[in-house]
Parts: sequence; structure tokens; C-alpha cells
Amino acid sequence: MSYLPVSVSSLLGSSQLAFTAIFAYIVVKHKFTHYSINAVVLMTFGSLILGFHMNGDKPRGEAKGKYILGFFMTIGGAALHGFLMPALEFTYLKAGKAITFDLVLQVQFLISMFATLFCSIPMIINKDFQDISKEAAEFGLGETKYYTILLIAAIVLQFLVIGSLGVIFSSTSLLGGLVSSLLVPVQQAFAVIFLKEVFNAEKGMALAMCLWGFASYLYGEYQKPEANKEESTD
Repeated sequence: MSYLPVSVSSLLGSSQLAFTAIFAYIVVKHKFTHYSINAVVLMTFGSLILGFHMNGDKPRGEAKGKYILGFFMTIGGAALHGFLMPALEFTYLKAGKAITFDLVLQVQFLISMFATLFCSIPMIINKDFQDISKEAAEFGLGETKYYTILLIAAIVLQFLVIGSLGVIFSSTSLLGGLVSSLLVPVQQAFAVIFLKEVFNAEKGMALAMCLWGFASYLYGEYQKPEANKEESTD
């Protein structure tokens, strides 16, 4: 992502929801309704609005090859994240056993372990661990707060993974993708509240579209039991 401007990386990252919807249809044969389609379209465009609003061109002095590499790696990461959720749901469906908290923790441990290995090996080769102390020393809030933020972020991320697995196992991978996409405008809202950033029309429109899409999906899920009751009555 360092090879791309913020606007491009945000636009490519927002495609994760579309990949989740596609793979949910292919892998777990998820049946779409006009409510879920409406939710995917609205929330995807809501995230795209934020990406279009952010200013940024090709980084100065960036080689064309690195720019292309960053493009494909970012879109590949979005596709991989979009595939992971339906794959987890497919695993649950094929397991044929009740989902317990212990099982969720086991899945989380395996995901976190392989993610740590996948990230640590390139960092060791690239000698990135040696730069952590340098970054901490140059951190504006101080070295202690630098490591504190890293620790808190690691803990919060584990809760995020547990929550994501819970949503997928208790509902569907598509809902997991919608919740992940909802975080994009919510982050912007928190930035306005806590970091005193400007809340402009684009951020308001993106937040409204994402909330509207999320509400549309929830209403569609609420209508399913009612429709099933009517069919059984007939």
C-alpha cells in the first residue's frame, strides 16, 4: 500500500465487499434478495465516495513497476479478504458440528498464527524489526505511548477477529462483509469526533449510504421469517 496514494488504496480496499458477495454466491451458494443486493451496492458506493474524496496522485518519484505491484497486491488483498469469509462459512457448514466459543478461539488461533508467520518472515528478511525502535524514538507522542498503542491495537484486533468469526458462524459471511464495510464511514465519523477533522458533505453522504444499506440488509433478514410463516400458512 505504500506504493499507492491513499485515494487509490482506499478505492481498491473498498472492493472487498463486492468480492465477499461474489465468493458467497460461488462458495456457499448464498441466495441474494433485492434487500441484500441493495445493501452491497449502497455500501460499496458509500466507501467509494470516501476514496474519491481523498486527494492523492501517484507518489512522487515512485517507479512504475512498484506502482503496478502495489495496485495488484492491494486488489489481491481485498479479494483474499473477500474469499476468507465465505471460506470460513463453508468450513462451518461442512463441519456439521455445533459452534462453541472454544472452537471459535481455535479457529482464531490458527488464523492469527499463520498471519503472524506470513508477516514476520518478510519483516525478518527485510530487517523491519530493527526499525521499530527507531520509529518509537521518533514518535510524536513519545516512545512509551508508541508501544502502548501497539499493544492496545493488537488486543483490539483480536476482539475484532472474534467478532467477525461470531458474525460468520451465527449468520452469514455476507453480513460479515457488510459489517466490515460499515467500519469505513464509522472510522471517518470517529475521526471527526476525536481528531477534530472536518465533516464534509462527502463523509455525510458516505455514512448515510452505508447505514441505509446496512439497514436494508437487516430489514430483509427480518422479513424472511415473516415470509416463511406466510408460506407455511398457505
